Amino acid sequence: MIETHVVNAILLPEIKDGAVFKVLTFINGLVAPSFLFCAGFALAITLHRKWTEYIQFHKSLLRYIVRLLFILVVGYSLHLPFFSLRRLISITDDRLWVPFYQADILQTISITLLSLLIFVLITRKKTIFASAAILVSLLVIFLSPVIREMDHSSLPAWFRPYLTPNFKSQFPLFPWSAFLICGTIVGYFFMKVQGSLHESKFMKRLTLAGVLGILIALGFEILPVSIYPNHDFWRASPEFFFVRLGLVVLFLGMLWVYEQRRKVASGSVFTLFGQESLLVYTVHLLVVYGYTYEWSFVRYFGPTLNYPQSFGLFLALTGAMYLFAFAWHWLKGWNLKIAKNVQFVTLAIIVLTFLLKTT
Repeated sequence: MIETHVVNAILLPEIKDGAVFKVLTFINGLVAPSFLFCAGFALAITLHRKWTEYIQFHKSLLRYIVRLLFILVVGYSLHLPFFSLRRLISITDDRLWVPFYQADILQTISITLLSLLIFVLITRKKTIFASAAILVSLLVIFLSPVIREMDHSSLPAWFRPYLTPNFKSQFPLFPWSAFLICGTIVGYFFMKVQGSLHESKFMKRLTLAGVLGILIALGFEILPVSIYPNHDFWRASPEFFFVRLGLVVLFLGMLWVYEQRRKVASGSVFTLFGQESLLVYTVHLLVVYGYTYEWSFVRYFGPTLNYPQSFGLFLALTGAMYLFAFAWHWLKGWNLKIAKNVQFVTLAIIVLTFLLKTT
């Protein structure tokens, strides 16, 4: 994720015309599906542990909803036209709000997870929930090419970016939410066999399903017919979706094998970045793009670097993010009360800056 953003932001434009960058773009294109898949898998783990609490409207459900709403706020705040309430109020050109309304990956994650929580509260049974999730994921996958090509210009400005990329959205719900839902489905069935003799068999079958999904999708793509008008393999086609989903599943299988052989510790790099993913995601975006802040890689370097320079900067930023995540994780483990106070003070400073800033 960090490599994708750094390289795309600061690599020389003429280098991006080469074959190497095209291959790199395809590989980097698996980052977002993996991120969404992991978010869905994490929900499955949470539901496995707290299903009864959630359907009984325990306070843990409220805490989870508040966290999802916080993610939604963070997602939108990263695209504010100006980090100043006074300047926002004075905006007269509606075009400045277009980037703000875009459906970025944090918005897609929070909205999809909230929707899945609603399914939990409606179905109230795990088997019915799993069946509903499978049905919804298939609908999203196969309706995406149709919905994305429809005219949504008459819809509210805040809503239409969730349906199509035509309003600067990088991650509209169609088809991106399906990656998250698929992660929840896989996570649901994995949690049923975790720790049992069936876990290894499940992972082998899942990996085989990933390979077959890729082969079948590519097979359909080479057929001389298509059920979708203006068919484009690279634009939300079900074939491209299943190719990417299959590759994500293969990576999952490889990581599972790695974990079984190496017995990954709770303090490993993988675990730490997973536990502090929101913090790392938000901070590294501010460093790379800046958005409403003054300094960033984009403003300081611009698209002027070659591959060695770009990857060097990526490694440096990754190391910095690891140290930052480690320090924050250590603080929470050492004294949670102090960590919460630091979090509160930081958020208070951000909000006050937003309210009082005039330029």
